[in-house]
Amino acid sequence: MNNNTIGRKVAKEAFISFGGMGTGSLFRYLFSIMMARWLGPQMLGIYSLGNAITRIGEIFGIMGLDNGVLRYVSREKEKNDKVKNSIYSSIKMGFVSSIIIGVLVYFSSDWIVSDLLNEDKFLSMVIKTYAVTLPFTVTTLIASFATQGFKILKYKVFVNQIINPLTLLLSMILSYVFFGPKIAILAPTIVSAIIGFFLILFYLKRFVDISINKVINAKIDTAILRFSLPLMFVSAIGIIMHWTDIIMLGILEDAYSVGLYHPVERTAGLTRMILFAFASIFAPLFSQYFHEGNQKKMLEVFQLSTKWILLTSLPLFIFLILFSNTILMLFGAEFGNNSLALPILTVGIMIQAIFGLGSPSLTMSGFQKYNLINALVALFTNISLNIMLIPEFGIVGAAMGTTIALFLISLLRFFENYYLLGLNLLSTKLFKPILAGLSTGMIVYFVKPYMFESGYFDYHSSILHLIIYLLLGALFILLVYTILIWIFRLDDEDKDIVQVITNKLLNK
Repeated sequence: MNNNTIGRKVAKEAFISFGGMGTGSLFRYLFSIMMARWLGPQMLGIYSLGNAITRIGEIFGIMGLDNGVLRYVSREKEKNDKVKNSIYSSIKMGFVSSIIIGVLVYFSSDWIVSDLLNEDKFLSMVIKTYAVTLPFTVTTLIASFATQGFKILKYKVFVNQIINPLTLLLSMILSYVFFGPKIAILAPTIVSAIIGFFLILFYLKRFVDISINKVINAKIDTAILRFSLPLMFVSAIGIIMHWTDIIMLGILEDAYSVGLYHPVERTAGLTRMILFAFASIFAPLFSQYFHEGNQKKMLEVFQLSTKWILLTSLPLFIFLILFSNTILMLFGAEFGNNSLALPILTVGIMIQAIFGLGSPSLTMSGFQKYNLINALVALFTNISLNIMLIPEFGIVGAAMGTTIALFLISLLRFFENYYLLGLNLLSTKLFKPILAGLSTGMIVYFVKPYMFESGYFDYHSSILHLIIYLLLGALFILLVYTILIWIFRLDDEDKDIVQVITNKLLNK
């Protein structure tokens, strides 16, 4: 592949991934808004705590096999017996381990709720219910990463990023209307886990002939297991760090504070979908180039993907910073008072997005132990800062702690990629997006007070007024940013990517 070919491949698959993640993020965002408005911060906090604990258990259940199967499948150029056994074996190991972890989470839920969190007993029922879904969600993740290993993202994206959140949203609405608030928290996770499980296995059959007997009789692939187990600890630390602010708020504060913080975390986390969209195709491509020993292509795909993460993230970043108060008011009047936490956390996640490809590049090149060290350093930093800052500043302290930890782990990844792999993230190609972003932010900041009647939008505004205001603000930011990018002119490789995206939008 030459540079333009790499760009087209990255753009094509990233566009699919971003489209799916964007749609899924919309469904999840609506899910959070409706749960916040219908159930209130207390119940939203209980859902968030239950989800956090279960997701941590899920990482131990998956044992890093998602990334393991991705690496080993992507390195093979045809569907041979080795590839098939890698998939069967990974699903077998993940299913068994997830049952074990699910049982542990189930029977430890009472202790977690009563002794660790000192919360409502209903949270114990939530954790137990979610623990039952672990074999389904773990198998779904391993199978979806197996399809990604064939360098095709649409099945993974469709199931994980569209069907699952859509099922969550619809089942929550139906459960609330017909059965009440408690079932609206319990049922959606079960329904989405089961539907996603059967759907991804259906799509996986397009690549390999998978069946219950083949999975049961599969020979344990020790090579994948040896590669994956260190990743389990990396992923576990990463996911614990992701949920640290939620868990620490639950320990040091209460479920109500967690409920107030949930929209902040959910909103700031929208920036992550851009990183994940590019990382989904970056990982198998980078793995292939590293396996081939092609340093030039490794650098090209690393810098090009990073540039486009920055390029596409900046309008969203500016929007979340400048409209944070109004965005949180979508969840209800009590949430708008916490608008300071949102821009703080958004800065941290933006840093994570820009430097985020440094993690899969280390993993796909066999330096996963460095990711483990990075994650440990960031985790202990985050926990320490949360212990110091949450009692003093509440949810703002949680946001501050996470932002500092994300900056630290990004710095470590930058230097490790530079010295271990010769990959320099920084290049002159980043200058135009940064200049366009800074200019857009300044223009919108000074124009924003005069765009609409001052004081018209407040905590008593209807949700329709808030949505209209936010849509107009988003469109204005996008318009200014696009004009500035056009004035600064795109590079040739960027024009090639834009052409791919245009063709996709026009269904060519």
